[in-house]
Amino acid sequence: MTDRFAVVLARHPAVTGAEGVCYGQHDVALAEGWERMADGLRTVMQGVGCRILFSSPARRCRMVAERVAQFMNLDLRVDSRLREISFGEWEGRPWSRISRAALDAWAADVSGFAPPGGESGTALRARVRHFWTEMHQRGQSCAIITHGGPLRLMHGMVHGTAGNLLAPSPPMGSVRVIEQGSAAFSIGPSELRIPSRLPLHQERHQSVRQVASVQGST
Repeated sequence: MTDRFAVVLARHPAVTGAEGVCYGQHDVALAEGWERMADGLRTVMQGVGCRILFSSPARRCRMVAERVAQFMNLDLRVDSRLREISFGEWEGRPWSRISRAALDAWAADVSGFAPPGGESGTALRARVRHFWTEMHQRGQSCAIITHGGPLRLMHGMVHGTAGNLLAPSPPMGSVRVIEQGSAAFSIGPSELRIPSRLPLHQERHQSVRQVASVQGST
């Protein structure tokens, strides 16, 4: 374990065939061009010296992780704690076919409410916190490929808060680099901003207090 290390937080690339659908842990296909985001993530990971890659088991994360891990010959760890929140019986249904009363109940108590057969915000928070604590104690530069729900919580944990499950999700295909100090996570000069429309191997800039965005071509 070292005093300082980098954590790369990435959301899977854009998906297809899921517009307006509640999919949660349900597998959906990646949109065309996802390989570009994977290759961009690899460039970022190489730049900060990542040797471990954590991934959600979901296919939309795992395909990216497997491509990066194979190219870099690094340790890939698929971790179920990085799954998206489970929406239970809602999954696979259009949001428009879920009752307004149920959606209002969820919004009113996002921590305590669980859809039928699904998972509460409290349960999601517990497993993400458990993963985060283990990762922090390991103290090695790593990358994490996961979903909007876990990333909302992790972005809060970066700043020492619980995270807001109703906050906007980071964009699909986005990448954020955080430098870890000996005490707590901080956003420092090592954070990168990567142009969203240029090949990552052609241009990369350093920028303080920016979010690195690696957008796919779709």
